Amino acid sequence: MKILNSFILFFVSVIICANVHAGTSTPKRYPKSFSGIINYEISGSTITGTEVVYYDDWGRREAIYTKTTMDLAGVTVDRYTLTILEENGQWINTIDLNARTGMRMRNPRYKDYVGKSSRELEKITKNNLIDAGAHKAEFEWIAGKTCVVWEKKYTSVKTCTWNGIILKKITGTGFSRITKVATEIKEHVTIPEEKFTIPPDIEMKTVNISTLHGN
Repeated sequence: MKILNSFILFFVSVIICANVHAGTSTPKRYPKSFSGIINYEISGSTITGTEVVYYDDWGRREAIYTKTTMDLAGVTVDRYTLTILEENGQWINTIDLNARTGMRMRNPRYKDYVGKSSRELEKITKNNLIDAGAHKAEFEWIAGKTCVVWEKKYTSVKTCTWNGIILKKITGTGFSRITKVATEIKEHVTIPEEKFTIPPDIEMKTVNISTLHGN
């Protein structure tokens, strides 16, 4: 259970690890890429879909749009979700764009990255991977980028990262195996402000994460 929790926290930190102060001293999540758009394909035995990630200001702002279709025993379920980071990652907004509802909560990992340099953040991420039972396996070429492959022997998960960005992730085995892989990366592009904006008709609810954990 400790290994699984460490793995989950690692992916939370990769997605929502954020910089904590404005200004030139603020660490950069993606120090080698100021802005970009990444297109992904999602595939599995019961799921297909796409995902588009928009990031700006060295990753200090990020929006993730995910569309999936699942076939559950002949029943088709379509999902369209949006995740937006606010206030340098202090807040996480998870939105169901079909139901037009959303949940807003504080980043549970935010305090772990307060005041940390880029090098310290890199070390934390590496340690989280090791705690999750991961090891560097090889290198892989994905969407024109060289990625470091990490394998988690206790969780049947394989990830490929480039400059702190996950370009490929494989979870599960057999029938439950799901693959998400980047197909195109556009760097140093201008991202429309609307991509980082919650649609005005979305009904948002603020959730206290400590309540969810029963604290």
